[in-house]
Parts: sequence; structure tokens; C-alpha cells
Amino acid sequence: MTVPFKKSALLLVLACLAAAVLIGHQTVPPMDRDESRFAQASKQMAQTGDLVTIRFQDELRAKKPAGIYWLQAASASLFGEDDIASYRLPSLLAMLLAVYGTYRIARTLYKPPRAVLAAAACGGALVVFAEAHLAKTDSVLMLLCLMQQYGLMQIYRAWQHGRRLSYHSYLWVWLPMAAAVLVKGPVAPLLALTTVAALSAWHRNLTWLRMLRAGRGLLILCLVTLPWAVLVTLATDGAFLDIAFRGDFLAKVQSGQESHGAPVGSYLVLAAILLWPASLLLPRALSQMPLLLSHVESRFLLAWILPFWVVIEFVPTKLPHYPLPVVPAIMVLLVCAVDAPLAGVAKGGMRAVARRWLALAGEAVMLATGPVLVACFAWAALTYGGVTGGRAFVFALLCALMAGLALWQGIVWHRRGGIRPVAMVIAAGAVMNLIAIGGLIPSLSRIHLARAIDNVVAKAGASPPAIAAAGFHEPSLVFHLGRDLLLVDGGEAALFLAEAPGGLAIVERDQQPGFLDMAGSLGLKVEAFHQIEGFNMSKGRDVLIFLYRADAFDPRGGSG
Repeated sequence: MTVPFKKSALLLVLACLAAAVLIGHQTVPPMDRDESRFAQASKQMAQTGDLVTIRFQDELRAKKPAGIYWLQAASASLFGEDDIASYRLPSLLAMLLAVYGTYRIARTLYKPPRAVLAAAACGGALVVFAEAHLAKTDSVLMLLCLMQQYGLMQIYRAWQHGRRLSYHSYLWVWLPMAAAVLVKGPVAPLLALTTVAALSAWHRNLTWLRMLRAGRGLLILCLVTLPWAVLVTLATDGAFLDIAFRGDFLAKVQSGQESHGAPVGSYLVLAAILLWPASLLLPRALSQMPLLLSHVESRFLLAWILPFWVVIEFVPTKLPHYPLPVVPAIMVLLVCAVDAPLAGVAKGGMRAVARRWLALAGEAVMLATGPVLVACFAWAALTYGGVTGGRAFVFALLCALMAGLALWQGIVWHRRGGIRPVAMVIAAGAVMNLIAIGGLIPSLSRIHLARAIDNVVAKAGASPPAIAAAGFHEPSLVFHLGRDLLLVDGGEAALFLAEAPGGLAIVERDQQPGFLDMAGSLGLKVEAFHQIEGFNMSKGRDVLIFLYRADAFDPRGGSG
């Protein structure tokens, strides 16, 4: 096949991924908690024009630097401030560029068909595909880390092959790193440091680091990042950076933040799911480790992956998106397994036979990943489907169909090898991910409580002049109802209704006794005109939410 055809294949992959994610952008409601916090803070930035200080309602949001908020606020200004899809667009664009970057890196190792396969595997991976649907930092960080590492790879390859580079090649390392610092702090510098340390230790040579021009690079880093850091320090009297460093960064490296702790090895255990469907290739790729270490490019990719993976394994806070900066490199290496033989032999010495059985067990686990995910999807549809449970279960069945196709083609590849069945596995797995994220998740009505509340309010026609929420304080509710939403307790919600004619009080069951007691003491007559039952994913418990009014506000809603 000709190279132009392969470029067309890459464009087709990018177009299919873009269409798939755009569908999800429209169907998936704002998710708690991080996405809704990012989106709401970006909305307020767009509305106020304050590009320095980041706030969620009136609270200082000192979690991440301003870079991602600038991107999301710009997108919202162009495409609409009220639609969550506007804030998700930077994540999609970053994912598509990262897929293209994966192709460029893979071309240093493979011919075009396998490079396209690596790009498709990256874009279709569950963790990459899911993050592209969310208005967060992680897809953008993945892209910037990839750009940084690509620049570093060019320098390393030039040193290994004795080639001269353009004088300004070091900029491809430091400019993406500086942008990444403005998006998510020290992650990109950490990745560069672990990569450089691993390669220098391997070669026992530090002379190649002169090609990085560290002095000028650090100057670039300061010139890009310090202006905003100085401005936000002045605007908040130093509170922003203090909270960001001590309250966010140190909290994550010292202990499991917000109940997100997990033991060392968690990411290794979850790799089959996070990298699905390309995780099928993982066992055979691992068996190629000695061969990979003999090539300059694959040696760099291993130095990119392994030290950083070890670091995040030992960070107490564990979140599924933490491995994203190394996923493109993993996908490039996984493609080496397409035609690799199964490790070990069926007969012979004990060690060789043991390697064979271990490889078979590994591939069996990877083949089972799809059915395991389908079982989880079916359970979610039955448990959280609610009034749209039937539709959710249909999507789970469609996922089962795609998982079955991936399983079948995985078995074909196991028996015969070749690129075609692997491509079919990746395609079927990617479609399954699309159905799960773009179809199943929006159909789990019991977990989308903020959307249900917003729908009740919208049916009223004229919006209530003021709204207060007691007990249910999720950021998605703020994004739906606006920054003026009052977050109070039960007693304060009753006082609010007494003082706000036509107001609406959203009261969670645990806050209802305090609400009713205060209303009784005030002689306030209240009416619960609607109730919503569901599951609060952030707190992990069932909730019952009542919508109260104290006067003529009538949303014409029944109980449900």
C-alpha cells in the first residue's frame, strides 16, 4: 500500500475519533466533581474577564494554574457559555493532536500501517477516550508532555546517531514544558527529569545533556510561567500559590487525597482496563523487552514510561488519568507485539514452559477485559438506570456485541497473528468505548441528579429569582443553575425561603428535619412539590432530594 493511502487512513482515524467524542460531548451531562468545577470556574472567567484569579462561585480555586481555564474560557466565549460541550472542546483537540503525535513517534520505528495502528490504539484507549470527553486538564497535559518528549527524543537520537541538530531544537523541549506547567504544575518537568535520569544512568554519560541548553531552557520556563504567578500572588496576597502547593500538591504526595488512596501496583493491575483494547498486546510486548532495549528509539520510550510509572505508583493519591502522560509511548511500544511470537515453548525446560504458560495466562486476562467491562456496564445499567434503565441496558447489550467481536478477533490474532485482527480488536474496542461513554453513561439517570433538578426548574417556564441548595452541594448543580446558587444547610434554606419571595429550596433528605423545624419556628408554610431519588457518585450513597417552595412558584411538576 502507498504512503498517501496510509495518510488517508490516519485522517480517517482522526475524523472517526472526532465525531465519536463530539457525540459524547453533547450527550454526557456535566460530571462531578472535577469537571464541573473546572467548567464553572472557566465560565466565571469568561463572564468576568478576570484572567488571573480563578474562582468557583466566590471561593478561590487554587487547584491548578490558569492555563486550562484560559483555553476553556476562550472556547466558551466562541461556542457558548452555558453548554458543557464548549468547555470540553480543548480536551478533544488535545486528544486529536496527541494521536497525530503518536503517529509521528511511531514512524521512527515502524512503517505507516503500524504507525497508524499505534495512533488508533492511543485514541481508542479507554482512559484517553474518556478524558477527551471531560473539561479537565489531563488531555491537554498529555499532548504537551508528548510534544516535550518528542523534542527530547530528537535530541537523544541525534546524540546516539552522531547527528547535528538545529540550534533551536531545545525549544521543542522547553516551550511545551512551560505550557504544561501553566496547565498542571510540575508533572511535565518531572516526566522530563525521570526520562533524562534513566537514559543518563543507562549510558553512564551526562555530556549529551548539554544539547538541552538547560540555562536558556530554565529562562524560557521562567519567562512563560512567572508573569501569571506574580500577578496571582499579588491579586490574592500569596494565598493562591500557598493553597496550590500545600493544599493540593503536598496533600497528594503525602496521602491519598479525597479518598483516592490506593496501594502500590494499582496502576499495573488496572493497565488492562485503562489501555483497553490495545492492552491485548501487552503480554507479548513485555516479552520483547530485550529487543526493545537494543534500539535507540524504543530505549527512549522505555525511559519515558518506566520511571514515571514507578513514581505515580508510589504517590499515595491514585486517579485513573495519572498515567496519561506515558500512554502515547506505551501504545507505540505495544505495536511491536503485532507479529511477535508467544513467549516460551510448549515443551522443553521448566523455565521455558513456565514462560509459555505465563504468557498464555497474560493473554487470557487481556482477552477477558472486554467481557469484564461489559459485566460492569450491565450492572451499572441495572443499578443506576432509573427511569431510563431500559435504554441503558440496550447500550450495555451493544457494548457486549462489540466486546464479543473484539474477543473473537483477539482469538484469531492469538492463533494466526497479523495486523488485520489487531486492527479489528482496536476498532471494536473503540466503538465499545464510544457506546459506553456516549450512550450508557448519559442513560444512567439515577446518577445525574443535577440534570434532573435543572430539568424540573426549566419546565417552570420563568426561572425562580433565587435558588438555595441544602445538603446537595455538588459542583454540577452550580454549573447547571449558575454561580448565584446558595449552598446552605437545612435551617438556612428555610430562612432563605422566608426572605426570598418566589425562591426555590433544594433540600436533601438529611437536611430536611432542620429545614422543617426552622420553617415551623418561622411560621412559614412550605410545599415539597417535587422529589428526586438517585445516587450521589461523589459521596457513594443513595439520596432523596425535595424541591420546596413557599409561595406561588409553580413548576407544574409531579413527584418522581
